[in-house]
Amino acid sequence: MTLVERDKAVIWHPYTQMKNALPNIPIVRGEGAHLYDENGKKYIDAVSSWWVNIHGHSHPYIAEKVAEQLKVLEHVIFAGFTHEPAVLLAERLLPLLPGKQEKVFYSDNGSTAVEVAIKMCLQYWANTSPNPRKKIIAFKDAYHGDTFGAMSVSGRSIFTDPFKSLLFDVEFIDLPNAQNIVQLKSKINYLSNEVACFIFEPRVLGAGGMLMYE
Repeated sequence: MTLVERDKAVIWHPYTQMKNALPNIPIVRGEGAHLYDENGKKYIDAVSSWWVNIHGHSHPYIAEKVAEQLKVLEHVIFAGFTHEPAVLLAERLLPLLPGKQEKVFYSDNGSTAVEVAIKMCLQYWANTSPNPRKKIIAFKDAYHGDTFGAMSVSGRSIFTDPFKSLLFDVEFIDLPNAQNIVQLKSKINYLSNEVACFIFEPRVLGAGGMLMYE
């Protein structure tokens, strides 16, 4: 059996209609911005393997440092324990962040990071107010992930439709522009005493159509 045939026999792929999807491309290696299939054909990884591989494939420095760390400590539970790489990274990140942010909370993927951020906001109001704020504002057609909280603050689509009765309510607003900014400000001011948080993608509405903020 070929790699594609073996794949089809045992794997479900994300965001893929398995009954009518085209055969998956069998990638065997990557280098820089390029991917290579089992026949040696080269592809440009123009989506950075879903936006995360920003330094390219098989980067020698990254591979070297990962290998070094794996020989020392690959993982330790982060509740009640700490380690040098985690502290060092936080120390380097904080000066680069805007505002007066003082702490780093690590998460292992985008959806979970969104869940954590939402819970932090809601728990803040639960801890500090006798009438906790619970309303969340998000842009229409945004994308924040595929766990339930992340789907709730994302635009509704065929991917979220089977779960719509389980998603919590969110106040969705249009993307601001010169024509609607006054109306949006008025709406946000009206809701200001109820809003626990506002979640948005920085700089650009990605999956919603690569729409730049004005």
